[in-house]
Amino acid sequence: MSTINLSNLKIIDRFSEPYPLIIYSDLLDVSQLDSLQESLSKDETIYDKIVMGNRKTIIKGTKNFEKLLKKNNTANEVNNFFENKSVFDFFYNDLEKLNLKNNDYFDFTNKKFKFLKNFTNSNSGYASNRSLSFRLKNRISKIFSKINNDCSIYCDFDFSVASTGYWREPHHDKDERVMNFLFYINNFSEDDGGSFQVFKYKKNPKKYLKQPDLNDLEMIKKIEPKRGYLVTFLSSPNSIHGVDIIKETKQKRYFFYGSYTSLVKIDWKRRI
Repeated sequence: MSTINLSNLKIIDRFSEPYPLIIYSDLLDVSQLDSLQESLSKDETIYDKIVMGNRKTIIKGTKNFEKLLKKNNTANEVNNFFENKSVFDFFYNDLEKLNLKNNDYFDFTNKKFKFLKNFTNSNSGYASNRSLSFRLKNRISKIFSKINNDCSIYCDFDFSVASTGYWREPHHDKDERVMNFLFYINNFSEDDGGSFQVFKYKKNPKKYLKQPDLNDLEMIKKIEPKRGYLVTFLSSPNSIHGVDIIKETKQKRYFFYGSYTSLVKIDWKRRI
């Protein structure tokens, strides 16, 4: 049985503008954090690919991901914890309360959530190599979601390690995402970069781009990577975020990043 419990969570910080974001602590204890960091730092640990400058990542749905879950009990517990509709409901409801406090906010109407447990989207680069039956099951799930007019969601995430050169430009994630979460496994000095950046538009644009022009944005907050911190936020069109570049350092930033993602695009609308 997993020792990860929602009742252990403590809220460190939260804000509703420009989009709702909450920082929690105490999801994992020290021994669990040590265990994850040790596994991810081993030379024999195989990562699926290197992205975004210098981020090595193990992606849900791959053989390397399954291998990590078998070798590391904490990784398996983390996977089982987030593969749960009650966990999604907990984080989403907290964010939704913040969201509704805004006079100007993004929302969507179809909230008849249906949770697809242990689902891997066949559109991902690795899952597309799966069997015909796997891809057929994915296709049927999408068809039934449209027929039933529900919001079928699944949990998707990766375990990652970032080092010198890793960065993310200001962006918002793909249109199918409902909510994102980011967990820091170890401390990382803000002076070395790697902080999560929160941006807002200087004025509401006619079109919300996935990668807006930096001249149209202002950075309003930085969240320093602190061990055991869990960052959650709604993935609305204005949830512009990035990561400042990791400078020359021997340090590595260990983390996992995930989302609750819909099978179809979320029709976000501004509410005024």
